Amino acid sequence: MENNATAKNFINNEVLKIENRLFWGRILSLSIGYTITTPWLNSIRDSASLWLVWPLIIIQFALYFSIFISCYQRSLIFGLNYTFAFILFLFLCVLGRNNNWDLLVIPSLVIVMLTFSTTNKTTHKERQQLLNHKEIRPKDMPRWQWEEKQNKK
Repeated sequence: MENNATAKNFINNEVLKIENRLFWGRILSLSIGYTITTPWLNSIRDSASLWLVWPLIIIQFALYFSIFISCYQRSLIFGLNYTFAFILFLFLCVLGRNNNWDLLVIPSLVIVMLTFSTTNKTTHKERQQLLNHKEIRPKDMPRWQWEEKQNKK
């Protein structure tokens, strides 16, 4: 029984590591993409043709909103209330679009979310279902024998 508990703890820790690394990769790639796109777009906005500027503006907005959507989804895993999290990230999203506030909002949001992500000990609901799996019948054991064994427990 002790081996079973340590195996579950090991699996849980590995799932947490995977979720954490996926979030780090997602948020850092979105932030770097936004950071590269914004100065480039600002430098060519006056001189470039519209067929180049408008797709870059759409890409910049998509990256910007993806940062907040990703942080919103991760905050729900932390246990933040749906309504409060939505209002908070909507407020930060609107605040970041005013003047140059995105220079303050995005780095602080990324730092705070990465810090919370490292201290998080809860998994996503979909992963929790994977962690709470039942024992699997060995292939060499007949079904009737497996059912008898399960009924004895």
